[in-house]
Amino acid sequence: MRCSALKDTSFSNKRVFISFSSSMNQVTLDETSNYIFQWELIENDEILIILSANVKTWLGVGWGNESNGMSNADYAVGIFDSKGNLNMSDMVVTPTQKMNKPNYDTNIGGTNDILTSYGYQTLDFTYIKFTRKLITGDQIGDRDLFVDGRMTRLIWARGSSQNLTYHGQNNRGEISIDLSGNGKSIQVTSSKDIYLYWHIALMLGSFLILMPFGIFVARYMRHYHYWFPLHYLLLGTAFTFSIVAFILAFMASSSSSNNVGKFSKHLLHAWFGLFTIILMGLVVIGGVMSHLMWKPDRKKTPIFPDIIHAFMARLTYLVALVSIWTGLNTFGIPKEFSIVLGLVISLFFGLVIFLEIYRKRYPNSVGDHGYDKKDIILEDRNRTNSTININN
Repeated sequence: MRCSALKDTSFSNKRVFISFSSSMNQVTLDETSNYIFQWELIENDEILIILSANVKTWLGVGWGNESNGMSNADYAVGIFDSKGNLNMSDMVVTPTQKMNKPNYDTNIGGTNDILTSYGYQTLDFTYIKFTRKLITGDQIGDRDLFVDGRMTRLIWARGSSQNLTYHGQNNRGEISIDLSGNGKSIQVTSSKDIYLYWHIALMLGSFLILMPFGIFVARYMRHYHYWFPLHYLLLGTAFTFSIVAFILAFMASSSSSNNVGKFSKHLLHAWFGLFTIILMGLVVIGGVMSHLMWKPDRKKTPIFPDIIHAFMARLTYLVALVSIWTGLNTFGIPKEFSIVLGLVISLFFGLVIFLEIYRKRYPNSVGDHGYDKKDIILEDRNRTNSTININN
């Protein structure tokens, strides 16, 4: 079906431009890289697909039956070698696969059903063209393509380098499209994406804002009578946020496959995140014990539970930073964000180092404009004596 009209539709604050030229249907999958998917039916038996993007990397598309994620889907992935030659691969993620990483059809008893392929790259552009049968007959590795008006769930991804590695959270997406060429297209907002966005926001809030300030209050603001309630509130909220974020990550991993949790357990970030949650729980328990076991007449701070509680809090914060760093790499967060994050963390550590040096230099300082504790006590005594003399 051919048409010369241009249709502009918008879904979930993302613009999707669908045009029908004199020969091919077209949809823009990603405006950031101008990732374009074009297709043309050949005698309703084969399909010609063209992938292009303003980036030098591998490109891939897939189609399947699941509502979310990569499970139970057929994939065509174009990879270029060091000499610029295109390797067009027929791949699949089966429903029983432990990881959502496509496997070659030929490795699991299927067949390579890419009929023809061609592609080239420049410094900032990738072009890939290939053909395949709509129905290949490969029941192991392929999923059929339909052109009878029903919607096809198209999964797309692009890399950040020439190597076929994890594409990152921002370099993938889904769209439901009518391959018959009737112009119907729906941008899919995956529940997995929503869970992950909230997971990231809550974890960053917990360990980049609430927890470091909670530690800061306990270390440098004890001369204020409200330091403990504030400390308790900050760390308690951070713990609550981290638990909710962990549950959301588990829900995201569950929605990406048929087997609950099989996606996350293979990620280094997931293990660091779990370790962080366990440590955070121990910190909260230690804090409660410190409060219940506190004695106003004690001569010095006890090792258990007070000092251990303080040590565990610092250890948890460091492990959380490692967890955040692995998460940024796992989900392909932009480098600019990582740089700003690094500057914020460096600023916090710089402030702590400055205050520690200041405490060593002025051990009696309470932070009130550099006044010495002894001076403040002496002023209070003089003020009291003056009041007594006046009354007499």
